[in-house]
Parts: sequence; structure tokens; C-alpha cells
Amino acid sequence: MLLADRFREVANEERGAALLAAIGLTAVAAIIAVTVTSTSLYAVGYSTSMRSGVQAQAAAEAGVDFAASSLGIPAAVCQSLYASTTEPVFSVAVSYSTLLTSPGDIDTSWVSGCPTTTAVQRLKLVSTGTASSPGVAGNSSGNTRKVEAIYQYTLTAPPWLTATGASIYSYSQTDSTVNNLTLTQAGNVLPTIQYLSGSVGCTSGSVIKGNVILGSGGASLASGCTINGDLYASGTISLQNSRVNGNVSASTGTYPSVALSNSAIVDGSVFAAGPVKIQGAVGGGIVAGPTGGGSVISNGATVGGSVVVAGTVSNGGAVTGTITQNKTGMVAPTVPYVPGWVDYPYAITDWPGFTETTISGSSCSGSGFTTAITTLLASPTPHVLNAVSCALDFTALSSVQSMKSDLVIIGNSFKLGGNDFESSDPAVDHKLWFIIPDRGVTNNHVPDCPGGGDFKMTNNVDIGVHVAALIYSPCAITNSADVWRGQIYSSSTKTANAFTLNYVPIGIPGVDFFKGTNAGETPTPPIATVGSRTSIRTLAG
Repeated sequence: MLLADRFREVANEERGAALLAAIGLTAVAAIIAVTVTSTSLYAVGYSTSMRSGVQAQAAAEAGVDFAASSLGIPAAVCQSLYASTTEPVFSVAVSYSTLLTSPGDIDTSWVSGCPTTTAVQRLKLVSTGTASSPGVAGNSSGNTRKVEAIYQYTLTAPPWLTATGASIYSYSQTDSTVNNLTLTQAGNVLPTIQYLSGSVGCTSGSVIKGNVILGSGGASLASGCTINGDLYASGTISLQNSRVNGNVSASTGTYPSVALSNSAIVDGSVFAAGPVKIQGAVGGGIVAGPTGGGSVISNGATVGGSVVVAGTVSNGGAVTGTITQNKTGMVAPTVPYVPGWVDYPYAITDWPGFTETTISGSSCSGSGFTTAITTLLASPTPHVLNAVSCALDFTALSSVQSMKSDLVIIGNSFKLGGNDFESSDPAVDHKLWFIIPDRGVTNNHVPDCPGGGDFKMTNNVDIGVHVAALIYSPCAITNSADVWRGQIYSSSTKTANAFTLNYVPIGIPGVDFFKGTNAGETPTPPIATVGSRTSIRTLAG
């Protein structure tokens, strides 16, 4: 081999080796690059998984706290699932158990959903939280977390009886005369006379220590009639030789909306939808509008505040404040809400703790009735006398009826006279109900007096200081009683004779006389109490 050829061979070998070396370095670099990329992706995925796990755990725990606090609100309506679709995102499933503690490692006592019994002892909340920033690179294990918390829990039935209702309520007052009525506050609620419709003609020294609200009617006060509270009427108001210690408000624009004679006094202010005529004294101001017209403040009249009217004022009296005429944008005063009629048909299930005794036919009168009522009055436990088909005549009883417990009397009609209901123990108060059930159209909010239904109170009817009595009657009440302690709820009540009502709110189970709702229409939810948390843990999966 020539020397030149040898040199060429050696050169070729060296170039090949260099080429192989270069190829090897490139491969190694590629392997290293793949390894570094994989490691980086794993690190990123692991990091985001850790982050999402923390977020999901926090969301799950927030869900537990939210559901527990929601369930702990008194009288709250339980939801079987609590959820949030905004951060923190969670869903909380509710279940309950009637066992105070777990029976073992496997607890099969849990029932999904909200508690349906007051026997519930524990509440379990399983909250699934979702991360706001999910993991990447296939690392989704931290996207959700599930937390279980167990609380002590009690569910208490609402009070079976809530004292509601005005001192005297009439659905449609047919007799406007209020004569020698004395209305006082014997309980802790201010007395109120409420007429859904009907007017009041107050005469002969009546003293009403409370408010009078006429949903559809006017008022005429005379002969020393005094209202110690406020007087509201949808019709006109006229005062002669009478006094209202509070405000007077008439929502009609008819002239005069409010009229005061020279012997009438309103210690508060006068609010009227239309022009007024004032000859007496107003302690506060006068606001009359939006109906215009000429208001008159006569010679000798006094107004302690300012006068603002939509129309004009003819002033011959003494006005302490300013007088503003032709005021625009005025709004008529409104009458406070007078609830509609509550239909109460009666059911013994409304009276927990009471025992029912039923009489009918020949037992409705004579010895059958007197024996039944005497026995129940002497009973130390609460009773209901269901005499729904009977015309009950209490005048056949002795003058004093001594009560040893609470008593409900259901009848088709009542006649009371010469009856004095007293507590057998002056240290113990009792409640007494006289009820003519409204058995007409269900929930029609109209008093349906049954055939033969009637409620009469003649002379010498007294309710003692340790007894509170309620009358519920879809029939009109003829009233000549002396003293009543409690409240009267009827289609119409006559108050034309000397009568004292010492107001104590009592109510009827399951209804709200203040709202005008019937039994079952707006059920009161049970009272929930969330106790201490006995355990909390993070669940797998």
C-alpha cells in the first residue's frame, strides 16, 4: 500500500470516529432532555396536585361549616343537600341517626336526608369540596376532597300553642255601638280592637286602653269616650266630647276626613287623606292630603305642631308651628293590616296532652251535660269536651265553676249566664276555650256559622283573675256579660252593655290570628339545635 493511500485510510477512520462520537453525543443529549422534561412535568403536576388538594380540602371544610351553621338557625328549614357553585365550591349531603352513639365500626343507623322525627340524636354532614385550580399533567387526585363531620343534634316540635290575636276581633261588625266598654291590658301585649269591616260608634264613658283599627269603616266618638292608644279608620272620624291619647288617622278623602268638636281632644297628631275640620285641641300636628279642599281650624281650636295640607287652610285658631298649603306629592295615610278570618274546624290532634270526652244527643242537656262539664272542670288534667252537635246551656250550672286544669269546650251553640269561672288554686292560672267550629268551606277565610249556631252571654258572666278565656265563634256574639279575661274572636260582637274585657292573648293551636292564617296553611317548622361536633375526618375517594 502506498503511503498516500494509508494516509487517506487513516483520515477516513478518524472522520468516522468523529461522526460516531457526534451521533453519540446527540443521542445522549436527547435522552437527557427527555429525562429533564419528564422530571419537570412530574414536578409541575405534583405541585399543582398538592395545591388543588389544599384548595379542595378547604372547600370541603367550608361546606361542613356552612351546612352546620345553616341547620343551626332556629326554625330553619333543613335541606338534604347544601351546595355552592362559586368559590369555595362544595356540596354537602345530610343524613341523620336516632342513636346517640355509633353501635360499632359499621354504623347502619344513618338515614339519608333531613331528620323527619324529633327522636333524632346525631347529624352527619359529608362535604365534597372541589379545587378552584385543578391539577395538571394528569395529576387530578387532589381536585376533590371529601370530609365527614358528625354533630349532636336535637329537633324540638314547635310550641303547640302560640298566643296570637287582638283583644276583640270582628270579621264584619254589624252593631257599631260601643257602650260602657272598659278594655284593659292584663297580659304583656297591648290591647287592640280590630274590625275587618264595620264602624264604631263609641258612647257613654267607654275607656279603651289600646288601639282601635277599622279596616273598612269609620268612627264616631262621643259622650266621654276615651281611646288611650291610636285610632285608625278607612272612613271618616268624628270626635265629640271624647279623647284619643295617641294619633288619629283617616284614609278617606271625604270632607271632613277628621272632625273635632270644641270639646274633643287628640293628644297626638291628626293624619287624614282629605281636608279636616278642627274645633277642639290637637297636641301634635296635622297632615291632610293628597285630596285637596278647604281645611278649617276654628276660633278657639289649638294645634301644638305644624299643619301641612294638600288644599287650603282657614285658620282662626292657635297653631304653634308653621302652616303649609297646596302641598304636592302627599300620600294618603294607610290603615294598619287587619287580618282576614281564620277558619278553625277543630281536631283533637291540635291539642296535645288533652283528653277528649264526647257527648251528643240527650247528653247535650240536663244531667248528661251538667255531669260531663262538672267532671271535666274537676279534673286535674287538661280535657276537651267535644259537644259539637250540642246547644250548650251553662245557665243550668251553679254560679261558680272551679277549674283544676285547662279546658276546651266545643259546641254548636252556647248560652252563658250567671257563670263565674275561677281557678281552684289561686296560685295556678288556667286557660278556657269556648269554640264553635267553622265547618264551612275549607280555608275560605269567611266565617261560616253552622245551622242553629249561636253565642249568647247574658248577665253575671265573669272570668276570674287566674283564668284566661277565649271565644271563637263564626256566629255573631250577643254580649251582656260583666267581666271577661282573655279575648273574643267572632264574626261580630255586640258591646252595647257595660262590659269589661281584661285582655290576655291566648290563641288557638296551629293558627296565627295576627296574620290571618289557617291551620296547616303555614306550618311552623320544628326548632333545630346543632350541638357539639363529635368527629371530623377526611374520607378516601
